[in-house]
Amino acid sequence: MDKSHESGVLTYSPSESINARREIFAQMTAYQATEEEKERSLGLFLRGSLLARIFAIADIYRKIVDIPGSIFDIGTWRGQTAVLCENLRAIYEPLNFNRRIVCFDTFEGYKGFSEKDKCTPLHKDGTYALDSTDYADFLRNLLILHEKSNAMGHNHGKHKVIKGDCREAIPQYFTENPNEFLALAFFDVNAYAPTLEAFEHTYQRLVPGGILAFWQLTREATPAEGRVYAEKILPTCQHTLHRSHTYPGLSYMVKS
Repeated sequence: MDKSHESGVLTYSPSESINARREIFAQMTAYQATEEEKERSLGLFLRGSLLARIFAIADIYRKIVDIPGSIFDIGTWRGQTAVLCENLRAIYEPLNFNRRIVCFDTFEGYKGFSEKDKCTPLHKDGTYALDSTDYADFLRNLLILHEKSNAMGHNHGKHKVIKGDCREAIPQYFTENPNEFLALAFFDVNAYAPTLEAFEHTYQRLVPGGILAFWQLTREATPAEGRVYAEKILPTCQHTLHRSHTYPGLSYMVKS
């Protein structure tokens, strides 16, 4: 496996499973079918661990359907969680045009590591930088295409993709949108200081019953979220803490 990506480093899978994963991908790229048939057959190649991740996001999304507020994807990277949330919005609440989804990322890789972080060859400044200089534009357009393909697709433009450091971009967003509040925020920043500051900015706008979800809360190799939780959230914030039934790495807190 590629040692420059976490799937090749942070994995519980034996080599046999990783080899099977490679073969599934090879079968997908070589699959002989028309474009229409390929588009409708993606489930043939969706491996179980990725399906578990989708189920986990869907489970969390269902918990916010009855409360108002927008969704933040902080450290969106390629934007998969945001795209899934758009499609879940269209499934579970197609008439809720006020459920905005806002993506934050530098698109230049990890940034902001300090002595409180556990830097590794994988987790350091610049890891996960995207080659494309216009990836934010690509993601904006992709979200609009998903909106247009969904129910009530004539009403589109409910998303924002904000390129920049979340420590500056989130407070700036709230300054420009003083009436905005949150139902759900996903965190995948993986550096202590940006995670802490992003939490402080989002928590004060999180509605009662709102959810903050952490992809790395209990992962030993990436301790930033766990330290923020132990030092800031656990002693000061009224909440309950849960983990996903299908994707144990995903934990989430519900504001009391």
